[in-house]
Amino acid sequence: MIQSLQLHLTLLYLYICYPGIISASGPSWKHHRTFALSKLRDFGFGKRSFESNIHEELEIFLNELEKYDEQAFDISEIIHTSMSNIVMAITLGRRFDYKDPEFSYFVQLLNENFNNGAVLGPVNFIPILEKLPIDIFGAKQMSKNAERCDAFLQNEINEHEKTLDQNNIRDFIDAYLVELRQERDTDNYFSGANLLASIGDLFAAGTETTATTIRWALMYLLNNMDIQHKMWKEINENVGSGRLPSLSDKPNLPYCEAVILESLRLGNIVPFSLPHTVSEDIYYKGMKIPKDSVIFPSLDSVVYDESLFPNSHIFNPERFIDENGKLCGQEKILTFSLGRRVCLGESLARLELFLYLTALVQRFQFLPPEGDNPPAVEGKLGVTYSPILYKIRAVRRS
Repeated sequence: MIQSLQLHLTLLYLYICYPGIISASGPSWKHHRTFALSKLRDFGFGKRSFESNIHEELEIFLNELEKYDEQAFDISEIIHTSMSNIVMAITLGRRFDYKDPEFSYFVQLLNENFNNGAVLGPVNFIPILEKLPIDIFGAKQMSKNAERCDAFLQNEINEHEKTLDQNNIRDFIDAYLVELRQERDTDNYFSGANLLASIGDLFAAGTETTATTIRWALMYLLNNMDIQHKMWKEINENVGSGRLPSLSDKPNLPYCEAVILESLRLGNIVPFSLPHTVSEDIYYKGMKIPKDSVIFPSLDSVVYDESLFPNSHIFNPERFIDENGKLCGQEKILTFSLGRRVCLGESLARLELFLYLTALVQRFQFLPPEGDNPPAVEGKLGVTYSPILYKIRAVRRS
């Protein structure tokens, strides 16, 4: 049996002693994941019914891009803010203005921890390194960031506790607080600390993958203007310009979906799945994997498998289009992992990716800064593998 491993430092270096959903195992994981999936479904998480909520946030996001008036800018901050607002609507029951200082600071802290998460590898496996007086690996700074994120979320939880109406569940926090009160005298899987951890997990599942994939996709489109034009042509012929693309348009936009799949593949956002432990001795192809071994599933071994993806280092959406012009090969994409621990936010992430990328290409032509070449296709490893910072121009289509 293989189960999730709660390392000394968890995904965002938040919630050090509390597993939440992602880092939990055994009965705690089962209770939290079942609860989260059930309640998120109640709120329309990843479903067609949630599409109007995303469209509302998307329209605000597109209007923010227009304010740059075709000048070059870095899209990373604004896209993370927009994605975070969608998760805020589910967890906290409301969205924030992009210029709200507390919300902006919260998003900034999350991004710092996501971007710097990879350097914590040595501290995860040699915890005593955290005690060094010099913050070589940035662990102490990430811990401070985590505490500030906790404080922001705790304030929201406190407000929810004051106004909680068990007959009118507004969001995920309300649902968790009700469950917490009902379970207080039983197994105690639910706690205030695990609520904080669970919210952090939802942000990891619902914002980082999507925002980073969109940044990769735009980088590839800057370097492949013919692909960008082909996307726009398909959108223009099947949707037009009078409304935002919707989920019902998806069957008519196979090329756009192929671009998304290829961005997920070549962007290689999650090279390794979350660490797991072996709960008992197992044998694989004659090799013994001892109990308590740590396993890091290598997802990028699939990404660059030439038998699955010929010329695997080339950005080529056509590999996901068959001879009849239909989408194919979706099952080869493992960005969201596999099995019972498949990413909690997969359905939301796929919905966001489709709605955001099609709307972006529908409304804007994306170009490098005037006089510059397209950005080099390079990445940086943090909690996810993200593109290096680059600037872009969004030119409104006439």
